[in-house]
Amino acid sequence: MWSLRPETAMQHPDSTIVDIAVGLLFPAAPNSLLGRAAGVAKSTARSWRRHRRPPMSVLRLLRAELQRRGAECFSTLRELEILIAKREGEPPRRRGFFVVDPLTGQNRQNRLGRPPRLSR
Repeated sequence: MWSLRPETAMQHPDSTIVDIAVGLLFPAAPNSLLGRAAGVAKSTARSWRRHRRPPMSVLRLLRAELQRRGAECFSTLRELEILIAKREGEPPRRRGFFVVDPLTGQNRQNRLGRPPRLSR
């Protein structure tokens, strides 16, 4: 995972936090998507993740995007928890061949068991 300490002497302490944030926001292509979001070249965005100190506008952009995604994640998490609670309260689903008798409300399968085998 990520550590909060710089890995090399040339790495700026802020770049580690930026690297973690960008990795969470843009896991597929972090450099190009950060560059596109900030309106800069991909190499500039890569340098912010490695050794350069990003400008305040980029830090504010990352903060706003993390807050927006966090709100989306928390609302989705809430809906998922509600769905799980509903599913846990349901009776188990019927599996296989199960015919309910409309008069009794019970299964109409053969309750006498398997007929005895005639030995010859």
